[in-house]
Amino acid sequence: MKQKHYLNRTTILLITTFLLCCAHITLYANTGQYTLTFRDDPASTIVIGWSGDEGTVHYGTVDEGTNHTAYPLTHGVDRIGNAHGHNRKFARLTGLTPNTMYYFVIYDIVGQVSARYKFRTLSDNPNDPVSYITGGDSRDGFKVFGLYVEDCPSGNCLDKRREGNILVSKIRPDFVAFNGDFVMNQITSNTFNEWDQWLNDWQLTISSDGRMYPTMHTQGNHENNQDNFHMFDVPEEEYYALNVNGGLLRLYFLNSEMNACTGTNQLLWFQNDLNMHATGGATEPFWKFAQYHISTFSMGNGYGLVQEQMDCWVNLFEQHNIRMVSESHSHVTKWTYPCKANATKTDFVPDPDGIVYIGEGQWGAPHRELDFPGADKKPYVRDQGVFDSFFFVKVNQDSTTIQCVKFENVNAVTENTGDNLGGNLPNNATVWSPASGDMIIIKNTTLSTPDENDLNNIHVFPNPAIDEVVLEFPQEVSNVKVELYSSLGKLCSSEIVSTKSHTVDLTAACSGVNYIYITEEDGSVQSIKIIKE
Repeated sequence: MKQKHYLNRTTILLITTFLLCCAHITLYANTGQYTLTFRDDPASTIVIGWSGDEGTVHYGTVDEGTNHTAYPLTHGVDRIGNAHGHNRKFARLTGLTPNTMYYFVIYDIVGQVSARYKFRTLSDNPNDPVSYITGGDSRDGFKVFGLYVEDCPSGNCLDKRREGNILVSKIRPDFVAFNGDFVMNQITSNTFNEWDQWLNDWQLTISSDGRMYPTMHTQGNHENNQDNFHMFDVPEEEYYALNVNGGLLRLYFLNSEMNACTGTNQLLWFQNDLNMHATGGATEPFWKFAQYHISTFSMGNGYGLVQEQMDCWVNLFEQHNIRMVSESHSHVTKWTYPCKANATKTDFVPDPDGIVYIGEGQWGAPHRELDFPGADKKPYVRDQGVFDSFFFVKVNQDSTTIQCVKFENVNAVTENTGDNLGGNLPNNATVWSPASGDMIIIKNTTLSTPDENDLNNIHVFPNPAIDEVVLEFPQEVSNVKVELYSSLGKLCSSEIVSTKSHTVDLTAACSGVNYIYITEEDGSVQSIKIIKE
C-alpha cells in the first residue's frame, strides 16, 4: 500500500511537471520577426507581418502603449505565408488615414501582448515630399569549413548587413525599396536558418521609439518563385507598381528572373500600365522610377549585358519618361549620368534626356571587382566603387536628389527623431563623395522655370557650331566641371571652370550630336546638346 502511494505521488509529480512545462512553453509563446509591407495604396493600406502565434492587431492613431484594449481598431490574420519552414502571419489593414502615424500591438492567441510599434502612412498629396532607401543583396557569403571564401571585408558579411539595418533605424525613411537577394537560399541546405537570421536582423531597422518602416520588394536570383509573397505578402505575381504620395511618384518593381521579352504576362502588364500613366495624360505622375534586381549592363563580376532587358525594357523606360532606375546583383556600387541605349542596343551613351541608373547591390553581400576600372570606366558612369552601401532618394515635384550612404561609422550617426515625410539624412552619416560630387540632382524639366541665379539658365552660342562653343553662365561660377562627350559616349575633353564665360574647343568632337556635361560643386549635373557642323 505504501509502495502504491509512492507510485501515485510519482505519477502525479511527473504529470504535474509535464503540465507545468507545457504551460511554460505556452505562456511564453509569442510573436516576433515583425515586418511592414506596402502592397496596395501606401496612403491608406499596410500589411503587418510576423512570425509565431496567431493573433490580432490592435491599433489606432493615439499611443496607448501596450494596453491593447485601449486601441479602438482591431484586425485579425488575413493569410499565412509558408516558405522554407516559416509560417508568416499577415494582417492587411485598410481604410487608413493618409500621412498619419499609427500605433499598434499584436495580442496573440495565448494572451501575450507584443511591444508597442508605430508606422506612418504615406501622403495622398503630390505636394508632399517623400524620401526612401533603395538597395539590395544582403545575402551571406560562401563558406568552406566555416570560413568565407568570398570577400567579406568585415570578416562576416552579416556584420555589414546589420550595420545597414541599423542605419535604416537612424535615417527613418518613409519606406525601403529592397532589391532582392536576401539570403543565399538556393545554394545552401539551411534556408530556414538563413531566413530566420534575416528576419531577426531586420528588427535592427526598428527605431528606438518603436517606429517601423514599410518595405517594397523585387525578386532576386537567390529567391525562389513567390518567396517575397510568402515572406512579406507582396503581390503574388512578384511584379507590380505603386503610386506614392497621390501621383508624385509611380514606382515599378520588375521581376528580372522572368525573361524581359518572352515573359509576356509581365511585359504586357508593364506596357499597359505605362500607357495608362502616359506622358501628358490625366494620370501621369510627376516622376516614374523602375527597380529590378539583375542590372541591364553590370559594372562588376563579368556579368555584362542582359540583351533582353535592353531590347524590351529600356526602350519602354525611354519612351515613357522613366527618369531613374535602381539595380543590384553584381555587388559593386555605381551611379550614372543621364544616358540612353546606343544605336545598336549594346551599351549606353550619355544623353541629357536619358535615365540615371544606380546600384548595384552592396547591402552586406560579398564584394566583387569592377569590370571597367580606372581609365576603362564607362563614359556614362558618373562614378563607381566597391563598398557596402545603399542609396537615399528624396523626391519633390521639381527635383529628385540621390545620395549614396556608406556603411561606415554607424555608431556615430545621430538618429533622426522627426516623423514628417520627406526627411533628410541624419548628422554624421557617411555619404559617398567621389570627385564627381556627393549628390545627384535630377530636375523635373516640365516644371523648371528660368532663374538668373540658376546654372540651368546657361546661354550657349553658337549652336550649331564649327570649332568652338561659348558657355555664358548667369553668374561667375567656381570649380564647375565641364566635360565634352561625343554621341557615342567618348570623353573628348574635361576642364574645371571658375569664370562667367567659357569657350569649349570642339576640335576633338565628332561631327553631328555631342553633349556638354556641367557638374556643379554640390554634385548636380546638367547636360547640353551641341551640334557640330
